[in-house]
Amino acid sequence: MGAAVVATFMGLALLRPASREKAFDLRLGQDRCRRCNMIISRLEYAAGIILSESGDWHYYDDLGCFAQDYVEFESGGRTVKDSKAVDFKFKKPIDAKTAFYVHADPKVLWTPMSYGFVALEKAEDAREVSEKYGGEVKAFEGLLEWARKRK
Repeated sequence: MGAAVVATFMGLALLRPASREKAFDLRLGQDRCRRCNMIISRLEYAAGIILSESGDWHYYDDLGCFAQDYVEFESGGRTVKDSKAVDFKFKKPIDAKTAFYVHADPKVLWTPMSYGFVALEKAEDAREVSEKYGGEVKAFEGLLEWARKRK
């Protein structure tokens, strides 16, 4: 009886997909922005997108690059499977769709491509950053709306 149970579990394990979704594994100083081709050197401004058909992360050095590609993918009929932004304060990947975005004058809030956006996981952190840099807090849809207007 014990061998049959072990064999069943082994068989079930073989039915599982061989690999899981790839982790957000940005390599600073090596990976390039998909949109502008700059080497990504600052984690706190970075983001990434996985498309359903590819399974590979597309990385971005600036949230403005990320937002413009996101909108172009959507309007081109491609499906975004997952998206991450890096929290400006804690420098960790967060869900881009639930993040809070601060948009400020890039002369005051520097970003790699001078779009002036940073992402934060918590609303109170976003309020603090917006007050410090004289910016405006936006939801994910506000970030995408900014990108749609740039077309």
